[in-house]
Amino acid sequence: MTVHRCATCGRFREYRDGDRFCLVCGNESLASGCDCGRDYEYALAEDGDLHCPRCGTRLRGRSTEFEP
Repeated sequence: MTVHRCATCGRFREYRDGDRFCLVCGNESLASGCDCGRDYEYALAEDGDLHCPRCGTRLRGRSTEFEP
């Protein structure tokens, strides 16, 4: 299992290899790491707003196109 982040709804969860669809919103936008290459293993244990520790990109929050 690897931690993935959904680029649509912004949720972090553990997924199995080969999983493509977000458990929460159903969109096919899972990523196992930031665009800079840093993985998301650190993210599940943290609360509040998150930023990539390597490049500083804000990671919490959902895409502006997402409608719950």
